[in-house]
Amino acid sequence: MINLLPWRERLRDRSRRRFLRILTALMLSSLALLLLLDRNLNASISAHKAANHRLRTQIGLLGARGAEAERLRQEQEDAALHMQVVNSLQRSRPLPAEVLSELALLLPGTAHYRQLTRNGDNVRIEGLASSHAAIAELMRNLAASPRIREARLAGVAEAAPAAGAPAALYAFNLELLLNEARN
Repeated sequence: MINLLPWRERLRDRSRRRFLRILTALMLSSLALLLLLDRNLNASISAHKAANHRLRTQIGLLGARGAEAERLRQEQEDAALHMQVVNSLQRSRPLPAEVLSELALLLPGTAHYRQLTRNGDNVRIEGLASSHAAIAELMRNLAASPRIREARLAGVAEAAPAAGAPAALYAFNLELLLNEARN
């Protein structure tokens, strides 16, 4: 009788060693694969962290630019509002103040007003001028004014010279009819 037990035993040992070698090889290759994946994953995470850091930096810069743009927009709105207020005040400025400003601008340098009286749309002016030419220039200026509908010279007379006055003065009386409409 042939004893097959030692042969089977050797075959089993050989199979077991082969199994252990394959198992060891698989474990080592799995470990190597895990290490490789871990390194790859860590590198990917580092790259993503760096990209996130760059993005956060850029977002911060854009946020600062946005805040600056918002500040400039607010300044622009404030300036526009300021201009509206100024225009509104200019439009709501009382008509008598506008008329007085314009009358002062229209007056020649060699004449002056002594008395202004307003009654509705009518203004009566008494003044003094150094010559008839100054009164004529004043009348031309008044005729060209958009605020004044009609300017009528009521009278001109030679005024009594004041003490120490070098030349004769002419007293004049004007009657004006105002335009109430605004520009």
